[in-house]
Formats: sequence, structure tokens, C-alpha cells
Amino acid sequence: MIECGQNIYFDVGRQKTPGIVFALFAALAILLSCNEFVSAQEIASVSFDGKYRVREWILRNEIDLHEGDIFDPETWEFDRKRLASLGIFSEVSSDTSTSEAGMDIRYTLREVWTLIPLVNLNGEIDNINIDIGLTEKDFLGLYMETGFLYSHFENRNSFSMWLNWPRAFGTKYLFGIAGFNRRSREPAESSDEIYRYYYDVQRTGGSISLGKRLAERLVIGGNISYQNEHYELETDSILPLTLPLKREQRSIRPSANMTLGRVYYDDFFYDGRDLFVRGDLIAFDLDDYKFKYWMTSIQARNYIDIGGKWNVCNRIVLGISRIRNVLPTFAVSGFSNIRGTLDRVRRGNEIYYGNNELRFRAYQNRWLHSQLIAFVDFGSAWEKKKSVREIIETSLLTYGVGLRFGLVRFYKAIGRADIAFNTTDGSMTLYMSAGQFF
Repeated sequence: MIECGQNIYFDVGRQKTPGIVFALFAALAILLSCNEFVSAQEIASVSFDGKYRVREWILRNEIDLHEGDIFDPETWEFDRKRLASLGIFSEVSSDTSTSEAGMDIRYTLREVWTLIPLVNLNGEIDNINIDIGLTEKDFLGLYMETGFLYSHFENRNSFSMWLNWPRAFGTKYLFGIAGFNRRSREPAESSDEIYRYYYDVQRTGGSISLGKRLAERLVIGGNISYQNEHYELETDSILPLTLPLKREQRSIRPSANMTLGRVYYDDFFYDGRDLFVRGDLIAFDLDDYKFKYWMTSIQARNYIDIGGKWNVCNRIVLGISRIRNVLPTFAVSGFSNIRGTLDRVRRGNEIYYGNNELRFRAYQNRWLHSQLIAFVDFGSAWEKKKSVREIIETSLLTYGVGLRFGLVRFYKAIGRADIAFNTTDGSMTLYMSAGQFF
């Protein structure tokens, strides 16, 4: 019997061809059975080093390779990317070593400062939008996000607060809860009126979200929200012909969503692609007990990291709804979807828009990070039925350049400055805020 480690000799000088082939295959089989030759080693230990607050059971839930598993280089790299995609580390590195017990995997982590002030300033000279708040991305080391935001826009104050736990109890489940009180001034849409009217709208409510990651590239979820909408028409002396002066609507809105694919985040760049589908199935009106509303939206994102220097980023969104509210569901706005356009310049129950950015890593050291941006946005919203040709012909198109700058030691700390040019009216708009546009 031949054992591993024993010297093996074959006298092939007198063997015929079949004997030589048999001998070679026999030697190969013996070598592959030896532990010293097997590349697929059993993992003896997985450890985490560095400076971090997040609990270790959160980290272990994020990776696939554990003690007793067979080491796989591809899975190992995906585990590192998953840890980096948590977004709370400025450094995520990994190395391996071997011992008599097997292979040891060690991750070195450096957690960033996760208590972040929220400050956004955008709008026009006579119409400034101010957002001030605070958010904690790793509350109690549980990878739980809590936050509060105050907004002041058009002399109206709004408040919102939230708690999101995307790895609830160290599992693949997601839990979230939110509450809000928002005020806005929105145009009243009516083809029967001669004059332009506006509503002072106040929305109060809250929501609960649940979800689960079923696989690496599949997440399902659901949401149920309560909302009370109060509309009050702004009028001078000329009363409207058809619009109600006041209206209040209370509703419960359940929705379901699904995400296919996955986008990874690593060192201020994104990589991967996903498709997010959401459907607000019904809205049960608590005033007249009728189902009045449905909405569905689809968002597709694609990110390509080219050599760690360039990041190609694309997003397209489609939405359609049927609702019996005073105001349409969707709106085109330079703040949220098409840069360079006025706030709520177009409203409708159907919408589409696309955003395309080319991001260049301009400069980075251990403290600072910066990117140069070129972008093109397009899209439209409409209420009455239109052909594809009419939609394309009436679409808005904007383009521009921008700068991103941030602090490496803070959670996704990116400052944004964009200059957008509108090809429809020739206007130019400057945006300054926190975070990437998408």
C-alpha cells in the first residue's frame, strides 16, 4: 500500500504506452489524495481585528465562509465586498494563513465615525430649501440607523424621524419604522380653471417596513403606512370653479417590493447592478371606505468600477399610478430626479427619468477623498395618455459637471456640488448638498 509522503518510483523504460498512461494517472490520484497537495483546505478559524464598534455576530452573519467550511477564493472575496458594502468601514482588508488545523482567515476593519450631521442647502435665491438633522448609522453597535430631519422650504416647516435595522438581530431580516409631519405648497392641477391655484398641503403619518434577503441577489419586503393629508386652497378674491377649498383624506397604504441583483460599495465607488420593483397595491380610504389607489414603480441601476479610477453609474426609473387625489402622484424636480429643472415643474400620474454619471477619482489620501463628475439627466411626467413619440419629444434634457469631496473617516461623508444646464430653457442651476445624487 502506498501512503502520502512515501517516495514513489516508476520504471517506465520498459512499459508500453498503456502502462505509462496508467502509471501517470495512478501517481496523479495519489498526489491529489495527499493533504499537502489539496488546495481546498478546511477553514480552522475566522477572526476580526481592528477598530470597530459593530457587534461581531453582525459581521459573521454577513459572510458565507465559517469554521469548518472548505476555503473558496471567490467566496472569500465576496465576503470582503459584503463587509465593505456595510458602508461603515474606511478599511476592509483580509488575509489568510495556514496551520496544522487548517486555514485561518483574518479581517482587518476600521470603522468610521457614524454619527453624522445632515445639512442640505439647495434651491434658488428667493426659494431656499434647508435641511438640518442628525443620523447615527451604527446605533449601539447593532448596525441600526436612527435619524431626525428638520426641513424649511417655502416658509413651511417639516419634520421626520426614522429607525432602520437592515440586519435585525443579526439575521437576514430588515425592520424599519418612520414618522413624519410634512408641509408643502403644491400647484392644483385642473384643466377647467382659468387661474393658477395652489394648495397648502400637510401630510402626517407613519410606516412600518419588513423585509428579508432570501439570497445573495434577491430581497423581498413589504410596507404598511398610515397617512392623513390635509389640503387648503390658497385664494385671494377669485374663487375657483371646480376645485375644493379644503379637503382631508386619511388612508392606509400597504405595499410590496422586490430587489433582484446587488450593488456593492467599496472605497467610495459602487459596483454591480440591481432591479427594484415596488407595488403599492391598494390605498384604503378611511373616510368613505373605498379602495382608490394603486401604484407601481421600477428602478434599474448599473454601476461599473473601472480599475478603481472610474465609476460609470446609470439609473432609470419608470412609474405609473391611478389615484383619485387632488394632486398627481409624481413630479419632476431638480432636487430629486432631473437636475437643472424647477421644483415640481411637471406633475403626472406617470413618469420616467434617467440619470447617468461618470465619476473620476481625482485625489485621495488617508483623510480626504474627491471625485470629478460629468452627468446627463432626462425624463418627463404626464397625466393624460401619450404615445411613446410624444413622451420622447416633450422630455426634458439636462447636463452638467460636479465635484464630490469627503472625509474618509466619516460614514459615506460626501459633499456634492453640481452645476446643471437645462437644454429646454437655457437656465443654469447650482446644487450643494450631502451625499451622492444616486
